[in-house]
Amino acid sequence: MKIAFYIHHTTISAGGIYTYTIGILRQLFNSPKIKKIIIITSKEIADTLDEYKNSNKIELKVVDRKKTTIYLRLLIWYGLFVSVQIASEIFGSTSLFDKIKILLSKINPYNKILANDEAEVFHVPIQYAPIYKINVPIIITMHDLQEYHYPQYFSIKEKLHRKINNKIAINDSDHIICSFAHVKNDIIKYFGVESNKVSVCPPPFAENWFLSKKESDWVLIQKKYNIRKKFLLYPAATWEHKNHITLLQAVKKINNDNLDIDLVCTGNKTNYYSTIDEKISELKLENAVHFLGIVPEEDLICLYNNSALVVIPTLYEAGSGPLYEAMRYQVPVICSNVTSLPDTVENSEFLFDPNDVNALANKIKIGLTDSGFRQRNIVNSKNRMDYFSQIDYSKNFIGVYQKLIKIS
Repeated sequence: MKIAFYIHHTTISAGGIYTYTIGILRQLFNSPKIKKIIIITSKEIADTLDEYKNSNKIELKVVDRKKTTIYLRLLIWYGLFVSVQIASEIFGSTSLFDKIKILLSKINPYNKILANDEAEVFHVPIQYAPIYKINVPIIITMHDLQEYHYPQYFSIKEKLHRKINNKIAINDSDHIICSFAHVKNDIIKYFGVESNKVSVCPPPFAENWFLSKKESDWVLIQKKYNIRKKFLLYPAATWEHKNHITLLQAVKKINNDNLDIDLVCTGNKTNYYSTIDEKISELKLENAVHFLGIVPEEDLICLYNNSALVVIPTLYEAGSGPLYEAMRYQVPVICSNVTSLPDTVENSEFLFDPNDVNALANKIKIGLTDSGFRQRNIVNSKNRMDYFSQIDYSKNFIGVYQKLIKIS
């Protein structure tokens, strides 16, 4: 089987999407049923894929989206494609609009790569594909439809963008993969998709998704980021639903109770970070809170292994990469009781209500001071990782590929 696999040019800054993408790539690479993987990506991403560059199984295809001609072709294709989609919504979906979309794909620079390499299927492990309506079956991974659960966190422009692009992705891809049943249920509920077009394919939870095999030296990390040994760790981009504000309030409460603790946060600093920064100043936590932005993987591994407790207070999560990472490294971890997280941990002792500052503060205190709790937490993580390691994750993805190849 010869497949094309897309890694988006901004994936690294997208946090968990990047780790998910690498996790799936490793599964496909190790599967004997996959004979060739054509990775389509940017130069920046290609430069991070050292472990695959010398493999005969991997073929790297770089698309320079900064090149003027490529940028303009993508811009023209996207503008026209969206226009056709809107027209089809107004006048009703007809075969005419599908034919126009097929013609428009000729403009898209990704079309030539996929046509020339004779890939049997094209897997795009993010919400939106860079091209649709081509001869190769397209699979997208729909990670979430969060805007239907927390619309207040999205501007009108963002909601419109997601609505249009999700509609295109769901309608014009040949199949949809999601990691959890609750996401599949949302896709069916909000877009009226037939159940057999959506497959739940969990990623390889027990495996290390980091590309780096190294761990930074703790002494150097302390100096580099000006942090001390005893700290809470929360790796997450600063989206509003990640709930950093409630975590800051809990840290303030803990430190007011004379339990001296720092908070270290990693991940992309979004526009919402300015609100978080204002809250840090309001709570007078400047000396106790460290937002490091995106850090190298070897630094993040070191931070995991030297943290006192990993805290995940998110309000919504299709699936939490940091939760699996903490469990994998057997670092004590507590998380909110939302979406798939309770099923991941499978022990309510390590869960909390993310809207309750007092509950979060108390759970952090227990996580820091109760040795029995910490030991039970580590044992629970080990048992969950052992369970996840017994699952053959690749067969779900391979099954979807085979199904589409057979149909096409």
